[in-house]
Amino acid sequence: MATDISFITSLKKELKEKIRKLLSEEEAEIAARDAHAKRSPRPCGLTIHTSIGCVYQCRYCYIYDMGFKPTITPYPLTGIQLVYALLLNKYFIPSANGTYLAIGSVSEPFHLLVKEKTIEYIKAIYTYLGNPVQFSTKAFISKYDAEKIAKASNNKISPLITIITMSNWHNLEPYAPTPEKRLETVRNLREAGLKPFLFIRPIIPGVTDREFKEIIDLGGEYGAVGVVAGGLRVTKNILEKLREAGANVGEILRRLRVPPEKMKPGMQYEINVADIKTEIQRYARKKGLVYFPSACMANLYTHGMFCWRMMLYNVKGHDLKKPSQSEISNLLREMNFKPHNIVIGQSTIVAEGTCSGCDPIMISEIVKHSYKICLKLHIKRNMK
Repeated sequence: MATDISFITSLKKELKEKIRKLLSEEEAEIAARDAHAKRSPRPCGLTIHTSIGCVYQCRYCYIYDMGFKPTITPYPLTGIQLVYALLLNKYFIPSANGTYLAIGSVSEPFHLLVKEKTIEYIKAIYTYLGNPVQFSTKAFISKYDAEKIAKASNNKISPLITIITMSNWHNLEPYAPTPEKRLETVRNLREAGLKPFLFIRPIIPGVTDREFKEIIDLGGEYGAVGVVAGGLRVTKNILEKLREAGANVGEILRRLRVPPEKMKPGMQYEINVADIKTEIQRYARKKGLVYFPSACMANLYTHGMFCWRMMLYNVKGHDLKKPSQSEISNLLREMNFKPHNIVIGQSTIVAEGTCSGCDPIMISEIVKHSYKICLKLHIKRNMK
C-alpha cells in the first residue's frame, strides 16, 4: 500500500513532539548534533551505531582503513536520544513499513562492554518507532541475553550471525569468538523465538568457497532459518593482512578488476564473487534454508514482510501489488522529479527525467517504502 507523504510528515512531527518531552534541553541538543540525525541510508537501511570500533580485528575488515580503532566504546546517546535523532533525520521514515535499521556496521554490538547499550537501543526503537531492525554479530549470545533481545524487539528483530570459515577463523578472525560459539548463538536466538540467518559475508575466494557447505549444514542443525551471502571489499592493507593470515590472495587478485599496483591507498575495491554466491544459494535451498543475496531482505522476512526482489527467490505468501506507471509518475512529480520514461521491472523501477530541486535519496526512500520496490533514478540535464 502506498505511503502518503503528508502522512509521513505528520507522523514524524507527532513523534518528535512526543519524544522531545522525554528529553532535557541539553539531551535534545546533543541528539540533534549526532550523526544519526543526518546520516543517509545505505542499501541495507540506516546504520545504527551502538558502539564505535571493534576489538576482533578480523583481517578482512575495512573499518580500520576508515579510521576506526581496534578498541570498543559504547555510543554516547541514550535509547531515547537515538530515537529523537532518527526522527530529526530527513531521510528517516518511522513505522513498521518505514526505514530499515541495521546494527553492527562499524563495531560488534554484543561485545560484553556494549551489549546492554545495544539492547537499550533495540527496545527504544521497537517501543517508540516500530521500524524493522537487524543486527549482525560474531559474539556469543547466551540464552539469557537471547531472551532479552527477543523481548526488547517483540520477537521480531532480524539476527545475522557471521561465519565465513570453520577451519581458519583463528588466523582470519583472531580475537573473535569461535565459529562453534557463534553456532550456539544461532541456537539460543532460535530457541528464544527469533529467526537467525547465517551471514556468510564476506565471501573470501579460496576460503569460503571450500567451506560454505559445512557452514550451512551446521547452521541448519543449530536452527538457522536461512542464509545471506555477501561480497568482499579489499584495500591494499587488507590484501596484505589476508596474505599474512594464509588466505589464497592469488585467487582474490584474479577476481580484482584493477591491477594491484594501481590500487589507491585506503580505497576499497569490490571482488567479484557472483559465481560463489550462486553456489551458496543452490546449496542453501537444497538444504531447505531460505536464501537472500541482501541483508535487508532477511530483515523484511523476519518481520513478516516482503519486497518485490524477494519474489525472485521463491518467497511465498506475499500480498504485494505492483504500482502503475501513473502512480509512480504522480509520486515522482509530487517530489519535484519530472519523469520522461518509467520502466517497472520485476524488482526495480527505473525512472528517467529531470530534477527541479528534488532530493534523489529522499525520492528513492519514499518509493521503496511505499511500494517495497527499489528505484533507480537517471537524472537528465537540459532535456527538451
